[in-house]
Amino acid sequence: MIMKTKYYADAYGADLNALAACIRKAFELANSDDEIDRVVLYSYTKNNFMQVDKIFGADNVNQMFSRPMKFRECTKPIKCATEITYKKECEYSHTPKDVVICCHMDSKAVFKVDDYLTAKYVIALSWTMEGLKEWKARWHAQNVLGSKAENEPKHEINPILAIALREMDNRMFNTKSLAHPNDEETCKTYVRTIHKYLPEVTPSDIEDYLVTELGWDNRDSSEVGKLLQRLKDGRTFRGGQKTYLKEYYNHWKQQ
Repeated sequence: MIMKTKYYADAYGADLNALAACIRKAFELANSDDEIDRVVLYSYTKNNFMQVDKIFGADNVNQMFSRPMKFRECTKPIKCATEITYKKECEYSHTPKDVVICCHMDSKAVFKVDDYLTAKYVIALSWTMEGLKEWKARWHAQNVLGSKAENEPKHEINPILAIALREMDNRMFNTKSLAHPNDEETCKTYVRTIHKYLPEVTPSDIEDYLVTELGWDNRDSSEVGKLLQRLKDGRTFRGGQKTYLKEYYNHWKQQ
């Protein structure tokens, strides 16, 4: 059984009940998991914590930016952090020790948190009803409100695409990025082939599989998705084979 680590609550605007539900879930996870050291309330800037103020008090929230506090409902300390401060904290830490509550954020912002190895659990709260659509779909996240969309079927990708991406990942020598010229060339060849012979594949199909199944960072997987989007938009890019692509596709089909 795969352990659930991604949770969400859909909200529209300043929904205090939804935020409270996220906090209760975070406390439940922190209290039950000995590996967790703290709960982190996370958002874009300090100005985005007005709803958090209403639950914990403005003075407490201001203090939690510099020093974590403990509350009787949770056995672990609670900290507040912005995008900038949390990124700095995570630069040299690879220990999965945090339950992170992303307060009133969209998919693009929450994807960044997925890349931090310190975040063992991520609970995301949107500001608009569609704000977390891509993130929820990627992780098949669980609704902390226990209502609609919790049991939506997981999107299944074309099995040929799964074979192609696994092969691409192996050929890139586990760098999982386009940083090395040889790996960039390999990736671009595979993207060209996918575009030509699997036209129904979307950039998000590629990005989601690279992150959830092959362990890529969101930042690097999005670069691969952008390559496919360029081709779908009728543009092109330098690099990657342009001939003998059918051989790649036939090989995937045989697999």
